[in-house]
Amino acid sequence: MSQKRRLLYKDIDALRFFAMLPVFLFSGLYLLNNGENAFIADAVAGLSYLKQNSLDFFFFLSSFLLTSHALREFKYDKGFSLKNFYVRRVIRIAPVFAMALIFAFVVYPWIINTLKLTSIETHVSIKNFLLLPNSSGTLTPEQYIYLAVIWTIYMFIIFYLIWGLILKFFMQQIRYIGIVLIGIGLIARIYHILINNVYEFNLLCYGIPIGIGALVANEIRSNDRLVENIKHSPKANHLIIYLIGVVTLLAGYLFLGKTYAAAIIPLITCTFFGYFIIEQTFGKNSFFKLRKNKFIGRMGKISYGFIVYHTIILVVGLISIESLEINITSIGSQIIYLIMGFLLSWLIADLSYNWYERPIIAFKKEFKRS
Repeated sequence: MSQKRRLLYKDIDALRFFAMLPVFLFSGLYLLNNGENAFIADAVAGLSYLKQNSLDFFFFLSSFLLTSHALREFKYDKGFSLKNFYVRRVIRIAPVFAMALIFAFVVYPWIINTLKLTSIETHVSIKNFLLLPNSSGTLTPEQYIYLAVIWTIYMFIIFYLIWGLILKFFMQQIRYIGIVLIGIGLIARIYHILINNVYEFNLLCYGIPIGIGALVANEIRSNDRLVENIKHSPKANHLIIYLIGVVTLLAGYLFLGKTYAAAIIPLITCTFFGYFIIEQTFGKNSFFKLRKNKFIGRMGKISYGFIVYHTIILVVGLISIESLEINITSIGSQIIYLIMGFLLSWLIADLSYNWYERPIIAFKKEFKRS
């Protein structure tokens, strides 16, 4: 019997950290944007594009990891348990997601009513739960940032439901499915660009990162030559690819976001994510290894909780400031607001991970094949 071999992608947590930063900065500046400060308005516009890279990355990463684990399960256990897959997903998502729902639909309305603050009608309907948010223009900035996180998690839930079935019944065709998904994602994004409509909450548009994530996972397991080539690739090659990848991440959506060329940006960035994972995991000539930075790795590990809790912290903080009639229009006060928001989000997410999420996550071990 062959010995089981688990591939440890130790640098993924670091990537999560870099992906969550634009999300936090966008949320904070979006709340501070009153239309009077041109710098904040421009920063919000720029960060909205960087945030799109983050969403692409998280879908890529989920597809990559889930497909990798499923391939390993098929190889060593000769099967795939759909029930266990779904239970593990619920155990990981539900604890923090429950906190987001409680805040959005219980705590926030209570705060508004208690403080007698002016609120704009949310227009939450069944369409919100089907990932078709309507009347989003009627939302306050506070409502938008936490509902956007909730809608995004809904998209992941639907993705998990569908992906589990694909992994169970169509694993042998995963390469072709990945290619088809990339095509669907391209068509969906081009369509949204054609009708001049945002695609942030359309799951079909994430077919590109999902498809590439599945393809990368399959290639790592089946294409030893590819892995060996990247493993022994010289630093000069790494430098060129890193430059292309980073420049595309920072400037791709920013300059091409409203053009048809924007549809191909995730093809480049997600391929770069895959290259980065392979190079950092197996590379012998790396310029650096992100796994050596314990702080970044730790922050990436709690990124899910951080992304959910930071919206709650920022919203409650802003409401508190407004209720106390504190002036937050100066640059200094806004910087303090962002720093305090980051630190408190970090603290809450860390405490949640250690004392709330981790004990529940431990039950996932009960739903793994022996």
